[in-house]
Amino acid sequence: MAVPTATAVAPARIARASASGWPLLLPAVAALVILFVVPLVNVVVDSFTEPNAGLGNYASLFTDGYTLRVLGRTLLIALVVSLVGVLLAYPYAYAMTLAGRTMRAVLVTVVLVPFWTSMLARNFAWMVLLQDGGVVQDLLRPFGLGGVTLLGTPLAVGIAMTQVLLPFLVLPMYSAMSQIDGRLVAAGQSLGAPRARSFRRVYLPLSMPGVVAGMSLVFVLALGFYVTPALLGSTQTAMIAQVINVRARELLDFGGAGAMGMFLLVVTLVVLGFARRLAGQNIAAVAAGGQPARLTAGGGRSSEVRPWLRAYTAIVAILLVVPTLTVIPMSFSASQTFTFPPHSWSLRWYHELFTSPEWTASILNSLQAGILTALFATVLGTMAAFGLARVSSRWRGAINGFLLSPMIVPHILVALVVFSAFLRVGLSGTLIGIILAHTALAIPFVVIAVTARLQGMDVRLAAVAGSLGASPVSAFRRVTLPLVLPGILSGAVLAFVTSLDEVVIALFLQAPGAITLPVQMYNSVTVQIDPTISAASSVIVVLVSVPILLAQVAGARRRQGGIR
Repeated sequence: MAVPTATAVAPARIARASASGWPLLLPAVAALVILFVVPLVNVVVDSFTEPNAGLGNYASLFTDGYTLRVLGRTLLIALVVSLVGVLLAYPYAYAMTLAGRTMRAVLVTVVLVPFWTSMLARNFAWMVLLQDGGVVQDLLRPFGLGGVTLLGTPLAVGIAMTQVLLPFLVLPMYSAMSQIDGRLVAAGQSLGAPRARSFRRVYLPLSMPGVVAGMSLVFVLALGFYVTPALLGSTQTAMIAQVINVRARELLDFGGAGAMGMFLLVVTLVVLGFARRLAGQNIAAVAAGGQPARLTAGGGRSSEVRPWLRAYTAIVAILLVVPTLTVIPMSFSASQTFTFPPHSWSLRWYHELFTSPEWTASILNSLQAGILTALFATVLGTMAAFGLARVSSRWRGAINGFLLSPMIVPHILVALVVFSAFLRVGLSGTLIGIILAHTALAIPFVVIAVTARLQGMDVRLAAVAGSLGASPVSAFRRVTLPLVLPGILSGAVLAFVTSLDEVVIALFLQAPGAITLPVQMYNSVTVQIDPTISAASSVIVVLVSVPILLAQVAGARRRQGGIR
Protein backbone atom coordinates (compact mmCIF):
# COMPACT_ATOMS: atom_id res chain seq x y z
CA MET A 1 0.00 0.00 0.00
CA ALA A 2 1.45 3.34 -1.08
CA VAL A 3 2.13 5.95 1.58
CA PRO A 4 1.21 9.54 0.55
CA THR A 5 4.18 11.85 0.43
CA ALA A 6 4.45 15.24 2.13
CA THR A 7 4.17 16.89 -1.27
CA ALA A 8 0.93 15.08 -1.97
CA VAL A 9 -0.76 16.01 1.30
CA ALA A 10 0.52 19.60 1.44
CA PRO A 11 -2.20 21.09 -0.81
CA ALA A 12 -4.89 19.37 1.24
CA ARG A 13 -3.42 20.74 4.47
CA ILE A 14 -3.21 24.23 3.00
CA ALA A 15 -6.82 24.03 1.83
CA ARG A 16 -8.02 22.89 5.26
CA ALA A 17 -6.00 25.62 7.03
CA SER A 18 -7.39 28.25 4.68
CA ALA A 19 -10.93 27.05 5.22
CA SER A 20 -10.51 27.02 9.01
CA GLY A 21 -9.27 30.62 8.95
CA TRP A 22 -12.49 32.17 7.67
CA PRO A 23 -14.73 31.21 10.65
CA LEU A 24 -12.15 32.83 12.95
CA LEU A 25 -12.09 36.00 10.86
CA LEU A 26 -15.85 36.32 10.48
CA PRO A 27 -16.70 37.77 13.97
CA ALA A 28 -14.15 40.62 13.74
CA VAL A 29 -14.98 41.36 10.12
CA ALA A 30 -18.71 41.40 10.89
CA ALA A 31 -18.15 43.70 13.88
CA LEU A 32 -16.18 46.20 11.79
CA VAL A 33 -18.73 46.05 8.97
CA ILE A 34 -21.59 46.82 11.38
CA LEU A 35 -19.79 49.36 13.55
CA PHE A 36 -17.61 51.06 10.95
CA VAL A 37 -18.24 50.24 7.29
CA VAL A 38 -22.04 50.60 7.23
CA PRO A 39 -21.94 53.92 9.15
CA LEU A 40 -19.19 55.12 6.80
CA VAL A 41 -21.33 54.28 3.77
CA ASN A 42 -24.24 56.18 5.35
CA VAL A 43 -22.07 59.26 5.77
CA VAL A 44 -20.92 59.00 2.16
CA VAL A 45 -24.56 58.81 1.03
CA ASP A 46 -25.45 61.80 3.24
CA SER A 47 -22.63 63.81 1.70
CA PHE A 48 -24.32 63.45 -1.69
CA THR A 49 -27.97 63.72 -0.60
CA GLU A 50 -28.17 66.09 2.42
CA PRO A 51 -29.68 68.63 2.38
CA ASN A 52 -30.07 68.35 -1.41
CA ALA A 53 -29.01 65.63 -3.82
CA GLY A 54 -25.93 66.46 -5.87
CA LEU A 55 -22.34 67.62 -5.47
CA GLY A 56 -23.17 70.83 -3.61
CA ASN A 57 -21.42 69.78 -0.39
CA TYR A 58 -18.23 68.95 -2.26
CA ALA A 59 -18.38 72.06 -4.40
CA SER A 60 -18.60 74.22 -1.28
CA LEU A 61 -15.29 72.80 -0.06
CA PHE A 62 -13.49 74.65 -2.85
CA THR A 63 -15.81 77.60 -3.41
CA ASP A 64 -16.80 78.74 0.07
CA GLY A 65 -14.16 81.17 1.29
CA TYR A 66 -14.25 80.15 4.96
CA THR A 67 -14.14 76.41 4.25
CA LEU A 68 -11.32 76.88 1.76
CA ARG A 69 -9.28 78.81 4.34
CA VAL A 70 -9.90 76.06 6.91
CA LEU A 71 -8.75 73.37 4.48
CA GLY A 72 -5.64 75.34 3.55
CA ARG A 73 -4.81 76.05 7.20
CA THR A 74 -5.23 72.37 8.11
CA LEU A 75 -2.99 71.15 5.30
CA LEU A 76 -0.35 73.78 6.07
CA ILE A 77 -0.23 73.04 9.81
CA ALA A 78 -0.06 69.28 9.15
CA LEU A 79 2.81 69.78 6.71
CA VAL A 80 4.76 72.10 9.02
CA VAL A 81 4.29 69.76 11.99
CA SER A 82 5.58 66.86 9.87
CA LEU A 83 8.66 68.74 8.67
CA VAL A 84 9.60 70.20 12.06
CA GLY A 85 8.97 66.82 13.67
CA VAL A 86 11.39 65.13 11.26
CA LEU A 87 14.12 67.63 12.13
CA LEU A 88 13.61 66.96 15.84
CA ALA A 89 13.13 63.19 15.66
CA TYR A 90 15.87 62.13 13.25
CA PRO A 91 18.92 62.88 15.47
CA TYR A 92 17.09 61.43 18.50
CA ALA A 93 16.32 58.16 16.69
CA TYR A 94 19.92 58.03 15.42
CA ALA A 95 21.23 58.49 18.97
CA MET A 96 19.04 55.56 20.09
CA THR A 97 20.90 53.27 17.68
CA LEU A 98 24.29 54.39 19.06
CA ALA A 99 23.53 54.36 22.80
CA GLY A 100 24.30 51.50 25.15
CA ARG A 101 21.57 49.15 26.32
CA THR A 102 20.74 50.97 29.54
CA MET A 103 20.70 54.41 27.94
CA ARG A 104 18.71 53.07 25.01
CA ALA A 105 16.11 51.73 27.43
CA VAL A 106 15.87 55.20 28.96
CA LEU A 107 15.54 56.89 25.56
CA VAL A 108 12.88 54.41 24.45
CA THR A 109 10.98 54.96 27.69
CA VAL A 110 11.11 58.73 27.16
CA VAL A 111 9.40 58.14 23.80
CA LEU A 112 6.88 55.53 24.94
CA VAL A 113 5.66 57.34 28.06
CA PRO A 114 4.23 60.32 26.11
CA PHE A 115 3.19 57.89 23.36
CA TRP A 116 0.70 56.25 25.72
CA THR A 117 0.13 59.12 28.16
CA SER A 118 -3.23 60.86 27.94
CA MET A 119 -3.36 63.28 25.04
CA LEU A 120 -5.60 65.53 27.12
CA ALA A 121 -2.98 65.65 29.85
CA ARG A 122 -0.31 66.75 27.41
CA ASN A 123 -2.55 69.36 25.77
CA PHE A 124 -3.60 70.67 29.19
CA ALA A 125 0.07 71.06 30.11
CA TRP A 126 0.80 73.03 26.94
CA MET A 127 -2.24 75.22 27.56
CA VAL A 128 -0.81 76.12 30.96
CA LEU A 129 2.73 76.67 29.65
CA LEU A 130 1.63 78.82 26.68
CA GLN A 131 -0.99 80.95 28.44
CA ASP A 132 -0.46 84.67 29.05
CA GLY A 133 1.94 85.01 31.96
CA GLY A 134 3.00 81.39 31.57
CA VAL A 135 6.43 79.81 31.61
CA VAL A 136 7.07 80.19 27.88
CA GLN A 137 6.37 83.93 27.97
CA ASP A 138 8.73 84.25 30.94
CA LEU A 139 11.45 82.46 28.95
CA LEU A 140 10.91 84.76 25.97
CA ARG A 141 10.90 87.97 28.03
CA PRO A 142 14.73 88.42 28.07
CA PHE A 143 14.60 88.43 24.25
CA GLY A 144 11.96 91.16 24.18
CA LEU A 145 9.16 88.74 23.24
CA GLY A 146 7.48 88.46 26.62
CA GLY A 147 4.34 90.24 25.40
CA VAL A 148 3.74 87.90 22.46
CA THR A 149 0.41 86.08 22.74
CA LEU A 150 0.77 82.38 22.02
CA LEU A 151 -2.38 80.67 23.29
CA GLY A 152 -5.15 80.76 20.72
CA THR A 153 -2.80 81.00 17.74
CA PRO A 154 -1.75 78.47 15.06
CA LEU A 155 1.78 78.64 16.54
CA ALA A 156 0.55 77.23 19.86
CA VAL A 157 -1.38 74.51 18.03
CA GLY A 158 1.70 73.64 15.98
CA ILE A 159 4.00 73.48 19.02
CA ALA A 160 1.68 71.17 20.93
CA MET A 161 0.90 68.97 17.92
CA THR A 162 4.60 68.55 17.18
CA GLN A 163 5.29 67.39 20.74
CA VAL A 164 2.27 65.09 20.83
CA LEU A 165 3.11 63.47 17.48
CA LEU A 166 6.89 63.28 17.92
CA PRO A 167 6.84 59.61 19.07
CA PHE A 168 5.10 58.66 15.80
CA LEU A 169 8.21 59.94 14.01
CA VAL A 170 10.86 58.53 16.33
CA LEU A 171 9.56 54.95 16.33
CA PRO A 172 9.50 54.29 12.55
CA MET A 173 12.84 56.10 12.12
CA TYR A 174 14.41 53.96 14.82
CA SER A 175 12.84 50.89 13.22
CA ALA A 176 14.58 51.66 9.92
CA MET A 177 17.88 52.82 11.43
CA SER A 178 18.24 49.78 13.69
CA GLN A 179 18.47 47.59 10.58
CA ILE A 180 21.33 49.58 9.02
CA ASP A 181 24.84 48.24 9.46
CA GLY A 182 26.79 51.17 10.89
CA ARG A 183 29.99 49.82 9.34
CA LEU A 184 28.77 51.05 5.96
CA VAL A 185 29.51 54.64 6.97
CA ALA A 186 32.97 53.60 8.15
CA ALA A 187 33.51 51.84 4.83
CA GLY A 188 32.66 55.04 3.00
CA GLN A 189 35.18 56.93 5.12
CA SER A 190 37.84 54.31 4.40
CA LEU A 191 37.36 55.03 0.70
CA GLY A 192 38.22 58.68 1.27
CA ALA A 193 34.82 60.28 1.84
CA PRO A 194 34.50 62.71 4.81
CA ARG A 195 32.25 61.49 7.61
CA ALA A 196 29.47 63.98 6.77
CA ARG A 197 29.48 63.03 3.09
CA SER A 198 29.59 59.32 3.89
CA PHE A 199 26.62 59.73 6.22
CA ARG A 200 24.71 61.77 3.63
CA ARG A 201 25.42 59.40 0.74
CA VAL A 202 25.11 56.05 2.56
CA TYR A 203 23.22 56.21 5.87
CA LEU A 204 20.61 58.84 5.01
CA PRO A 205 19.22 57.03 1.91
CA LEU A 206 19.02 53.75 3.84
CA SER A 207 17.06 55.44 6.62
CA MET A 208 14.59 57.17 4.28
CA PRO A 209 11.90 54.43 4.53
CA GLY A 210 11.55 55.25 8.24
CA VAL A 211 11.50 58.99 7.51
CA VAL A 212 8.79 58.59 4.87
CA ALA A 213 6.72 56.25 7.05
CA GLY A 214 6.89 58.54 10.08
CA MET A 215 6.30 61.76 8.17
CA SER A 216 3.29 60.40 6.27
CA LEU A 217 1.80 58.95 9.46
CA VAL A 218 2.18 62.24 11.33
CA PHE A 219 0.74 64.19 8.39
CA VAL A 220 -2.46 62.13 8.21
CA LEU A 221 -2.85 62.10 12.00
CA ALA A 222 -2.44 65.88 12.11
CA LEU A 223 -5.16 66.31 9.47
CA GLY A 224 -7.80 64.87 11.80
CA PHE A 225 -6.59 66.42 15.07
CA TYR A 226 -9.42 67.85 17.16
CA VAL A 227 -8.42 68.14 20.84
CA THR A 228 -5.26 70.22 20.35
CA PRO A 229 -6.80 72.87 18.03
CA ALA A 230 -9.90 73.02 20.23
CA LEU A 231 -7.93 73.64 23.45
CA LEU A 232 -5.00 75.71 22.20
CA GLY A 233 -6.45 77.35 19.09
CA SER A 234 -9.45 79.59 18.51
CA THR A 235 -12.51 79.79 16.31
CA GLN A 236 -10.67 82.26 14.06
CA THR A 237 -7.88 79.72 13.47
CA ALA A 238 -10.02 76.57 13.40
CA MET A 239 -8.91 73.38 11.69
CA ILE A 240 -11.13 71.05 9.72
CA ALA A 241 -11.88 68.70 12.65
CA GLN A 242 -13.38 71.58 14.62
CA VAL A 243 -15.63 72.54 11.71
CA ILE A 244 -16.75 68.90 11.30
CA ASN A 245 -17.61 68.82 15.00
CA VAL A 246 -19.71 72.00 14.79
CA ARG A 247 -21.54 70.91 11.66
CA ALA A 248 -22.32 67.43 12.96
CA ARG A 249 -23.01 67.93 16.68
CA GLU A 250 -24.47 71.44 16.75
CA LEU A 251 -25.97 71.93 13.29
CA LEU A 252 -26.68 68.25 12.45
CA ASP A 253 -25.38 69.01 8.96
CA PHE A 254 -24.22 65.49 8.18
CA GLY A 255 -24.01 66.28 4.46
CA GLY A 256 -21.48 69.08 4.86
CA ALA A 257 -19.59 67.29 7.63
CA GLY A 258 -19.54 64.11 5.56
CA ALA A 259 -18.06 65.90 2.55
CA MET A 260 -15.26 67.26 4.74
CA GLY A 261 -14.69 63.81 6.20
CA MET A 262 -14.47 62.27 2.73
CA PHE A 263 -11.93 64.92 1.73
CA LEU A 264 -9.79 63.91 4.72
CA LEU A 265 -10.17 60.24 3.86
CA VAL A 266 -9.11 60.72 0.24
CA VAL A 267 -6.06 62.75 1.26
CA THR A 268 -5.18 60.12 3.86
CA LEU A 269 -5.41 57.22 1.41
CA VAL A 270 -3.36 59.06 -1.22
CA VAL A 271 -0.61 59.99 1.26
CA LEU A 272 -0.45 56.53 2.86
CA GLY A 273 -0.51 54.79 -0.50
CA PHE A 274 2.34 56.95 -1.76
CA ALA A 275 4.29 56.44 1.48
CA ARG A 276 3.74 52.68 1.44
CA ARG A 277 5.14 52.51 -2.07
CA LEU A 278 8.23 54.45 -1.01
CA ALA A 279 8.73 53.01 2.48
CA GLY A 280 7.77 49.40 1.79
CA GLN A 281 6.47 48.72 5.30
CA ASN A 282 3.22 48.50 7.25
CA ILE A 283 2.81 52.07 8.43
CA ALA A 284 -0.29 51.34 10.50
CA ALA A 285 1.61 48.91 12.70
CA VAL A 286 3.85 51.77 13.85
CA ALA A 287 0.92 53.27 15.71
CA ALA A 288 0.94 50.31 18.08
CA GLY A 289 4.45 51.16 19.18
CA GLY A 290 6.11 48.09 17.74
CA GLN A 291 9.88 47.96 17.72
CA PRO A 292 12.25 45.67 15.89
CA ALA A 293 15.15 43.79 17.30
CA ARG A 294 18.18 46.01 17.24
CA LEU A 295 21.07 45.21 14.96
CA THR A 296 24.26 46.80 16.22
CA ALA A 297 27.05 47.66 13.91
CA GLY A 298 30.06 46.44 15.76
CA GLY A 299 29.35 42.96 16.98
CA GLY A 300 26.87 44.10 19.59
CA ARG A 301 28.94 47.06 20.83
CA SER A 302 27.42 50.53 20.68
CA SER A 303 29.17 53.41 18.93
CA GLU A 304 30.22 56.64 20.56
CA VAL A 305 27.59 59.36 20.81
CA ARG A 306 29.19 62.71 20.05
CA PRO A 307 28.76 65.59 22.54
CA TRP A 308 26.58 67.71 20.21
CA LEU A 309 24.30 64.72 19.65
CA ARG A 310 24.08 64.11 23.40
CA ALA A 311 23.02 67.71 23.98
CA TYR A 312 20.51 67.64 21.13
CA THR A 313 19.05 64.34 22.36
CA ALA A 314 18.72 65.76 25.87
CA ILE A 315 16.81 68.80 24.53
CA VAL A 316 14.39 66.61 22.57
CA ALA A 317 13.95 64.32 25.59
CA ILE A 318 13.06 67.32 27.74
CA LEU A 319 10.54 68.43 25.11
CA LEU A 320 8.95 64.96 25.21
CA VAL A 321 8.59 64.91 29.01
CA VAL A 322 7.63 68.59 29.49
CA PRO A 323 3.90 67.80 29.98
CA THR A 324 4.72 65.21 32.66
CA LEU A 325 7.00 67.67 34.43
CA THR A 326 4.16 70.20 34.39
CA VAL A 327 0.98 68.33 35.33
CA ILE A 328 2.42 66.43 38.31
CA PRO A 329 3.55 69.54 40.28
CA MET A 330 0.32 71.33 39.33
CA SER A 331 -1.73 68.51 40.83
CA PHE A 332 -0.38 69.50 44.25
CA SER A 333 -1.22 73.19 43.84
CA ALA A 334 -3.64 74.89 46.23
CA SER A 335 -4.61 77.49 43.64
CA GLN A 336 -8.06 77.47 42.02
CA THR A 337 -6.56 78.58 38.70
CA PHE A 338 -4.16 76.96 36.25
CA THR A 339 -0.89 78.31 37.61
CA PHE A 340 2.59 76.90 37.07
CA PRO A 341 4.76 76.70 39.04
CA PRO A 342 2.43 76.43 42.06
CA HIS A 343 2.64 79.13 44.70
CA SER A 344 1.26 76.93 47.49
CA TRP A 345 0.78 73.20 47.95
CA SER A 346 -2.20 71.02 48.79
CA LEU A 347 -3.84 67.62 48.16
CA ARG A 348 -7.26 69.18 47.60
CA TRP A 349 -7.47 68.23 43.93
CA TYR A 350 -6.76 64.56 44.62
CA HIS A 351 -9.46 64.67 47.30
CA GLU A 352 -11.80 66.27 44.77
CA LEU A 353 -10.92 63.65 42.15
CA PHE A 354 -11.86 60.70 44.35
CA THR A 355 -14.81 62.23 46.22
CA SER A 356 -16.64 64.40 43.67
CA PRO A 357 -19.68 62.55 42.23
CA GLU A 358 -18.95 63.85 38.72
CA TRP A 359 -15.32 62.74 38.74
CA THR A 360 -15.90 59.39 40.42
CA ALA A 361 -18.74 58.61 38.01
CA SER A 362 -16.51 59.43 35.04
CA ILE A 363 -13.71 57.24 36.44
CA LEU A 364 -16.10 54.31 36.89
CA ASN A 365 -17.49 54.83 33.39
CA SER A 366 -13.98 54.84 31.91
CA LEU A 367 -12.96 51.72 33.82
CA GLN A 368 -16.11 49.92 32.78
CA ALA A 369 -15.71 50.98 29.16
CA GLY A 370 -12.00 50.11 29.16
CA ILE A 371 -12.45 46.65 30.66
CA LEU A 372 -15.33 45.68 28.38
CA THR A 373 -13.59 47.16 25.34
CA ALA A 374 -10.45 45.18 26.17
CA LEU A 375 -12.51 42.00 26.59
CA PHE A 376 -14.46 42.35 23.34
CA ALA A 377 -11.51 43.60 21.27
CA THR A 378 -9.15 40.93 22.62
CA VAL A 379 -11.53 38.08 21.79
CA LEU A 380 -12.35 39.41 18.32
CA GLY A 381 -8.79 40.53 17.52
CA THR A 382 -7.18 37.30 18.72
CA MET A 383 -9.56 35.19 16.65
CA ALA A 384 -8.90 37.41 13.65
CA ALA A 385 -5.12 37.11 14.09
CA PHE A 386 -5.34 33.31 14.14
CA GLY A 387 -7.62 33.46 11.14
CA LEU A 388 -5.17 35.67 9.23
CA ALA A 389 -2.41 33.15 9.84
CA ARG A 390 -4.54 30.41 8.26
CA VAL A 391 -6.07 32.07 5.21
CA SER A 392 -4.48 32.01 1.78
CA SER A 393 -1.73 34.57 1.22
CA ARG A 394 -3.65 36.13 -1.68
CA TRP A 395 -6.42 37.19 0.74
CA ARG A 396 -4.24 37.99 3.73
CA GLY A 397 -3.09 41.45 2.68
CA ALA A 398 -6.56 42.73 1.85
CA ILE A 399 -8.13 41.33 5.02
CA ASN A 400 -5.32 42.68 7.18
CA GLY A 401 -5.76 46.13 5.62
CA PHE A 402 -9.49 45.99 6.34
CA LEU A 403 -8.93 44.98 9.97
CA LEU A 404 -6.49 47.89 10.45
CA SER A 405 -8.69 50.43 8.67
CA PRO A 406 -10.11 52.08 11.86
CA MET A 407 -6.52 52.93 12.79
CA ILE A 408 -5.79 54.52 9.41
CA VAL A 409 -8.98 56.55 8.94
CA PRO A 410 -8.80 60.06 10.52
CA HIS A 411 -10.12 59.92 14.07
CA ILE A 412 -12.58 62.74 13.56
CA LEU A 413 -14.14 60.82 10.65
CA VAL A 414 -14.52 57.71 12.81
CA ALA A 415 -16.29 59.83 15.43
CA LEU A 416 -18.52 61.36 12.76
CA VAL A 417 -19.64 58.05 11.23
CA VAL A 418 -20.24 56.47 14.63
CA PHE A 419 -22.22 59.49 15.88
CA SER A 420 -24.32 59.60 12.73
CA ALA A 421 -25.19 55.89 12.90
CA PHE A 422 -25.69 55.64 16.67
CA LEU A 423 -27.93 58.72 16.66
CA ARG A 424 -30.32 56.88 14.34
CA VAL A 425 -30.45 53.64 16.34
CA GLY A 426 -30.57 55.21 19.81
CA LEU A 427 -27.04 54.31 20.95
CA SER A 428 -25.80 57.90 21.09
CA GLY A 429 -25.53 59.10 24.67
CA THR A 430 -25.16 55.57 26.07
CA LEU A 431 -22.16 53.85 27.62
CA ILE A 432 -22.74 50.74 25.52
CA GLY A 433 -22.47 52.93 22.41
CA ILE A 434 -19.08 54.20 23.59
CA ILE A 435 -17.95 50.63 24.33
CA LEU A 436 -18.96 49.40 20.88
CA ALA A 437 -17.23 52.32 19.16
CA HIS A 438 -14.07 51.81 21.24
CA THR A 439 -14.12 48.11 20.41
CA ALA A 440 -14.01 48.88 16.69
CA LEU A 441 -11.14 51.30 17.36
CA ALA A 442 -9.18 48.81 19.52
CA ILE A 443 -9.45 45.66 17.37
CA PRO A 444 -6.50 46.70 15.13
CA PHE A 445 -4.17 46.98 18.13
CA VAL A 446 -4.99 43.44 19.24
CA VAL A 447 -4.59 42.09 15.70
CA ILE A 448 -1.13 43.69 15.41
CA ALA A 449 0.05 42.44 18.82
CA VAL A 450 -1.15 38.85 18.36
CA THR A 451 -0.04 38.63 14.73
CA ALA A 452 3.46 39.75 15.69
CA ARG A 453 3.59 36.97 18.27
CA LEU A 454 2.30 34.36 15.83
CA GLN A 455 4.91 35.33 13.26
CA GLY A 456 7.66 34.60 15.76
CA MET A 457 6.26 31.18 16.68
CA ASP A 458 7.26 27.85 15.10
CA VAL A 459 3.98 26.54 13.64
CA ARG A 460 5.35 22.99 13.67
CA LEU A 461 5.14 22.77 17.46
CA ALA A 462 1.39 22.19 17.45
CA ALA A 463 1.80 19.53 14.76
CA VAL A 464 4.46 17.81 16.85
CA ALA A 465 2.10 17.78 19.83
CA GLY A 466 -0.57 16.22 17.60
CA SER A 467 1.83 13.55 16.40
CA LEU A 468 2.44 12.64 20.06
CA GLY A 469 -1.26 12.00 20.61
CA ALA A 470 -2.54 15.40 21.76
CA SER A 471 -5.98 16.44 20.53
CA PRO A 472 -6.26 19.76 18.63
CA VAL A 473 -7.84 21.38 21.70
CA SER A 474 -5.15 20.03 24.00
CA ALA A 475 -2.37 21.08 21.62
CA PHE A 476 -3.80 24.60 21.45
CA ARG A 477 -4.23 24.86 25.23
CA ARG A 478 -0.82 23.43 26.18
CA VAL A 479 1.41 24.55 23.30
CA THR A 480 -0.01 27.36 21.18
CA LEU A 481 -1.81 29.43 23.82
CA PRO A 482 1.16 29.72 26.26
CA LEU A 483 3.38 30.88 23.37
CA VAL A 484 0.87 33.44 22.09
CA LEU A 485 -0.34 34.59 25.51
CA PRO A 486 2.16 37.50 25.83
CA GLY A 487 0.84 38.92 22.54
CA ILE A 488 -2.77 38.49 23.67
CA LEU A 489 -2.06 40.25 26.97
CA SER A 490 -0.22 43.05 25.15
CA GLY A 491 -3.20 43.47 22.85
CA ALA A 492 -5.59 43.58 25.80
CA VAL A 493 -3.49 46.28 27.50
CA LEU A 494 -3.34 48.30 24.28
CA ALA A 495 -7.12 48.00 23.86
CA PHE A 496 -7.70 49.10 27.47
CA VAL A 497 -5.36 52.09 27.18
CA THR A 498 -6.90 53.06 23.83
CA SER A 499 -10.36 53.18 25.41
CA LEU A 500 -9.10 54.89 28.57
CA ASP A 501 -7.51 57.76 26.63
CA GLU A 502 -10.02 58.14 23.76
CA VAL A 503 -11.84 61.47 23.87
CA VAL A 504 -13.16 62.47 20.42
CA ILE A 505 -15.66 59.62 19.98
CA ALA A 506 -16.64 59.88 23.64
CA LEU A 507 -17.26 63.62 23.17
CA PHE A 508 -19.58 62.95 20.24
CA LEU A 509 -21.49 60.24 22.14
CA GLN A 510 -21.51 61.85 25.60
CA ALA A 511 -24.65 62.30 27.72
CA PRO A 512 -25.20 63.01 31.44
CA GLY A 513 -25.04 59.30 32.26
CA ALA A 514 -22.26 58.44 29.80
CA ILE A 515 -19.35 60.77 30.50
CA THR A 516 -15.92 59.15 30.56
CA LEU A 517 -12.86 60.48 32.38
CA PRO A 518 -11.31 62.09 29.25
CA VAL A 519 -14.61 63.86 28.51
CA GLN A 520 -14.82 65.08 32.10
CA MET A 521 -11.23 66.33 31.81
CA TYR A 522 -12.05 68.10 28.55
CA ASN A 523 -15.14 69.71 30.05
CA SER A 524 -13.15 70.82 33.11
CA VAL A 525 -11.06 73.01 30.78
CA THR A 526 -13.58 74.16 28.19
CA VAL A 527 -16.76 74.45 30.27
CA GLN A 528 -15.39 75.33 33.69
CA ILE A 529 -12.02 76.12 35.26
CA ASP A 530 -11.51 73.00 37.37
CA PRO A 531 -7.90 72.24 38.39
CA THR A 532 -8.97 68.69 39.29
CA ILE A 533 -7.84 67.88 35.75
CA SER A 534 -4.23 68.18 36.95
CA ALA A 535 -4.78 65.41 39.52
CA ALA A 536 -6.56 63.24 36.95
CA SER A 537 -3.74 63.82 34.46
CA SER A 538 -1.10 62.92 37.03
CA VAL A 539 -2.85 59.68 37.94
CA ILE A 540 -3.02 58.65 34.27
CA VAL A 541 0.64 59.60 33.71
CA VAL A 542 1.76 57.45 36.64
CA LEU A 543 -0.45 54.52 35.67
CA VAL A 544 1.06 54.50 32.17
CA SER A 545 4.69 55.50 32.77
CA VAL A 546 5.55 53.19 35.70
CA PRO A 547 4.71 49.90 33.90
CA ILE A 548 6.51 51.08 30.76
CA LEU A 549 9.62 52.05 32.72
CA LEU A 550 9.67 48.74 34.62
CA ALA A 551 9.19 46.78 31.39
CA GLN A 552 12.05 48.62 29.68
CA VAL A 553 14.44 48.12 32.60
CA ALA A 554 13.51 44.44 32.93
CA GLY A 555 13.94 43.93 29.19
CA ALA A 556 17.36 45.59 29.22
CA ARG A 557 18.50 43.39 32.11
CA ARG A 558 17.24 40.23 30.40
CA ARG A 559 19.10 41.08 27.21
CA GLN A 560 22.24 41.91 29.15
CA GLY A 561 21.99 38.66 31.13
CA GLY A 562 21.47 36.70 27.92
CA ILE A 563 24.66 38.11 26.42
CA ARG A 564 26.66 37.15 29.48
